[in-house]
Amino acid sequence: MASHTHLDDDDEFGGDFPGTHNARRSGNKRNFGDLEDDEDDIFGSKKGKPKVEETAPGVATGMILSLRESLQTCKDNLATCQEELEAAKSEIQMWHSSFQNESFIPTGTSPEPKLVIDYLQMLKSSEESLREQLEKAKKKEAAFIVTFAKREQEISELKCNNKCSTVSP
Repeated sequence: MASHTHLDDDDEFGGDFPGTHNARRSGNKRNFGDLEDDEDDIFGSKKGKPKVEETAPGVATGMILSLRESLQTCKDNLATCQEELEAAKSEIQMWHSSFQNESFIPTGTSPEPKLVIDYLQMLKSSEESLREQLEKAKKKEAAFIVTFAKREQEISELKCNNKCSTVSP
């Protein structure tokens, strides 16, 4: 193997992609001087032209006051959210403790959401069934009342017929 004492064309950094280190690109090299020609710097201001608005004394004070107001608004929102969080935690604890003492939860276990949902669905279907039974019972009661009223009317008619037949011989 012969060692190279000078840089030849294969050693240049022209190939930006793998496998292209032997293939030279002609005329496509970037010049770093082009970056210096831009009038905008990385902060977006023009070179040699400072912004007058930033140096005005009232702008800084206005910005500070605006930021303070924004900070206060954020603090108020945070306080409101923390109050809502505490209220939600309290309600969750209330539900947890009420379910903890229920008979449908095995002793020594915590109320799992699936277990609670299944139990609530069972209660709902049970409630619907009881409502249907209540409606049927109300209809039967109304029918018995009507039947009872008819029988009383028949009895009173029979009594009237007996009295009427015994009075006119």
